[in-house]
Amino acid sequence: MIKLSHYVVSALLVALAVPAQPAFAIQVDAQPDPVVVSGSTFYIRDTLTTGSPTTSFSYGSPNDYPVFGDWNGDGVATVGVVHGNVWSLRNSNSAGAPSITFAYGLPGDTPVVGDWDGDGDTTPGVVRGNTWYLRNSNTNGGANLTFSYGMRSDRVVTGDWDGDGDTNPGVVRGNVWYLRNYNSTGGSSRYFAYGLATDRPIVGDWDGDGDTNPGMIRGNLWLLRNYNSNGLSSRSFRYGSACDVALSSTMALARDRGGKSPKSSMLGRDVNVLPTTSKVVALTFDAGANAAGLSSILNTLNDYCVPATFFLTGSWTRSFPDQARAIGLRYPVGNHTDTHPHLPALSDSAVRAQVLNAQAAIMAGTRYDPRPVFRFPYGDRSTRTLSLVNSLGYVSIRWTVDTLGWKGTSGGQSASTVVQRVINTLRPGQIVLMHVGSNPDDGSTLDAAALPTLITELRSRGYSFVTVQQYM
Repeated sequence: MIKLSHYVVSALLVALAVPAQPAFAIQVDAQPDPVVVSGSTFYIRDTLTTGSPTTSFSYGSPNDYPVFGDWNGDGVATVGVVHGNVWSLRNSNSAGAPSITFAYGLPGDTPVVGDWDGDGDTTPGVVRGNTWYLRNSNTNGGANLTFSYGMRSDRVVTGDWDGDGDTNPGVVRGNVWYLRNYNSTGGSSRYFAYGLATDRPIVGDWDGDGDTNPGMIRGNLWLLRNYNSNGLSSRSFRYGSACDVALSSTMALARDRGGKSPKSSMLGRDVNVLPTTSKVVALTFDAGANAAGLSSILNTLNDYCVPATFFLTGSWTRSFPDQARAIGLRYPVGNHTDTHPHLPALSDSAVRAQVLNAQAAIMAGTRYDPRPVFRFPYGDRSTRTLSLVNSLGYVSIRWTVDTLGWKGTSGGQSASTVVQRVINTLRPGQIVLMHVGSNPDDGSTLDAAALPTLITELRSRGYSFVTVQQYM
């Protein structure tokens, strides 16, 4: 789909001796396209309606961070991916080599894109905590604009909220949108509630009038609104699957970034069951040894469209960077220390180092801030270590049931015993402890093997799935 920049249009009008008009009044076919990504395959539909993809192609590697923009100012929004801090942008929506490659930002930053200076082409930006670093060219170099906006736990969006031709920041907090019309520190220019806190934000110029408006994706239902205000959706349609990564062709992926402050009611104790009476279960996976079962686990979660929470150690994240990136793109993560020691045996300073070193590694490897979710190695904690962890912004998440899949077949376990242990202890708010690695003696990955049956059995009993972070 082609969108003529206001600079191209203005030049044409001058050539025809026609008085220049505001950009929003003369844009041609300006609506963005809906995009879903599965692995490294992009599926683009050229209308905002239910239907099959118009275009599909592979680009980048699975679990790269997807972005879309008009990288060369020709009026066409095309694909890009960010791998670590390397941006690989392509000037056509097709498989092939990048047209532009450069490094910008840090690996743990959240990418954003926009026309920050209104010159007609899209360029990179990153958000680190609540600081925005925006660059006006698709090249290596420093930021042209730096400012603070929003909170570290906000989901970040960008758009031309007032139709003046340049892109500005926005954040979504729960279901409240805070939009600013200037690339500078300050308060929001407007705010409003739209959608649900569990929806996934998207943005675009849905009606082609020149300004960017909100959208939400609920499952595979796209709910788009043509005004930056409270109200109902202006149009809705279904596209893709509920577990696809989804965005519009004029934005970077907007997703949960973690980093919430802990609830005071959660401090000073282990949480071994979620505070709810609803029939929900939180599947949690610890990653500290190897990743032998992870591919199977991720495939099952995607195929059954089930959320989960992953607890990563810093050393695992450094050892398995591609796998950490795969987790971080789709799932919330928690802190499981840096090297998985018995924390009560360590000094205060050593405990803090374990938590903070892991935090830094996880944020760099997954683009997700694990705060406030922490799990003690071996479940081994003391009043002192719990207080230290709380002081660093974390809540201790234990479990309702350990599947014992980590014991392997050599420890007398099987896929069926994994399932049965969960069923025998089933209750609302249950937290299930599983592992992504294999047993070191027999190589079995029983939690991965049991997962499809476990999901089916829980659903047959009327249970659905949630993440731990939803209750923090």
